[in-house]
Amino acid sequence: MKLGLAYSCVVLALSINSLAVQAVAHDVPQKNVERRAVVVPINEFTLVDQNSREFQFSKLTGRVVVVAFAYTTCPDVCPLITAALRQVQNGLTQDERNKVFLLTITTDPEIDSPKVLAGYGKRYGADFANWSFLTGDQAALQKVWKNFGVGVKRKARGLVDHTPLTAVVDRQAKMRVAYIGPGPDAKVVLRDVRGLLAQ
Repeated sequence: MKLGLAYSCVVLALSINSLAVQAVAHDVPQKNVERRAVVVPINEFTLVDQNSREFQFSKLTGRVVVVAFAYTTCPDVCPLITAALRQVQNGLTQDERNKVFLLTITTDPEIDSPKVLAGYGKRYGADFANWSFLTGDQAALQKVWKNFGVGVKRKARGLVDHTPLTAVVDRQAKMRVAYIGPGPDAKVVLRDVRGLLAQ
C-alpha cells in the first residue's frame, strides 16, 4: 500500500521522561519517524515466546535489545516496523548477533498466540536465534506497555490502536532511544545499536 493512504492505527500519547508525543494519525511517511534520546529503566518482565516458552527479560542483561510493539493482523504500520527489524537483523554481523537481541511484543494478545506469532515471524524471515516474538496475559503485557510508554486501545477484534514504538535498550536494561512512527530506518537503528555496543 502507499504510505500516503490513511493508516487505521492511531499514534496514542507516548510519555517518556515527561516528554509527550501528541496523538496523530498514522498517515505520516517513513521519513517522519521521530527519534528521541531517552533514559528509561526497563523493569523485569516475564512473557511467553513463539515456542510457548517462558521468556524473562532479565536473561538479556548484557546485550543491546531492539524492542518493537506490533500485532499480527495490523494492516499498515506493524508490517513496516517488522520489516525494519528484519533489515536490522540482516545488517548485524555474526559477532554482533551474539551481543544484540530483537523482541517484538504484541499489542493484541487476544489473537496473537505463540503459534500465530511463530507463523508471523517466519513470514518475515526472522532468525529466531536472536529474535523472539512475545505474548502473554493482558495484565502482564499492560505492565510492559506502560513501562515503555506504549498506549494500547482495542477497537475491535483484530484491530488495535497503539503507539508505533521501536526502542533500543542498552546493556543495563535502560531504554536509550525511542523511534515513534512506522518503519524506522534500519541504518539509523544499527548506528544507535553499535553506539551502545561500543560503550
